[in-house]
Order: sequence, then structure tokens, then C-alpha cells
Amino acid sequence: MNNRTMSAVTFGLIIIAVAVGLIVYYTTENVLGTIGVVLLIVGALLSLTALGYSAVPDKFGPSEAMYRLVAGLVAADIGLVVLLAGFTNLGAIILIAIFLIILAAVGIMTALVNGKEEK
Repeated sequence: MNNRTMSAVTFGLIIIAVAVGLIVYYTTENVLGTIGVVLLIVGALLSLTALGYSAVPDKFGPSEAMYRLVAGLVAADIGLVVLLAGFTNLGAIILIAIFLIILAAVGIMTALVNGKEEK
């Protein structure tokens, strides 16, 4: 797909995430939890848009698809932690540990997908 189409799709997904966030805020009146929900949805949907980009690695870095996937997963990770902070009584250390575990899993997955065989 061309960049204009993908930009329109991404914008539409962000509008959907904000609309869901407004519904969550209206029903819970929890600002932190609402921000977490929006970030989680935006991150998950941004990861899905990776399917519309090229998986061929660039000369100096990862492919556009891998970049979108990882950026979306990190945004979803942040959203999950903010969501948990808003709707649960978990301590800061537990929330940081959850963030780091998911971040490490994303990093390991990315390294395995992008790993090259040595000859």
C-alpha cells in the first residue's frame, strides 16, 4: 500500500482508540486508566499496520514493517502498564517489572526475527 493509504488507516485507528478512551472515561472517570486504554489500543493497532509495510530490511536498519511492529508493541506495553496503574493497586516496582518483562520479550523476539545466520 502507498504511504497516503497507510497514513489514513493509522489516523482512523487513532480515532477509534480515542473514541474507546472516551467511552472508558465516561463509564469510569479514571483519567490514568483511560490514557492506558488509548495507548494500549493505539499500540496494538499500530502493530497490525506493520502488515501493510515492506518486510525487506533497509540498508541501514530494520524494515519498515519491523519498525512499526516494535513501535506498536512498545506503545502497547506502556499502555498496559499505565492501564494497570490506573485500575489496580499494584506497586510501582511490580509495574516496572511488568514493563521490563514485556520489553525484554519484544527485544528477544525482534533479535530472533532479524537474526542472521553466520557462515
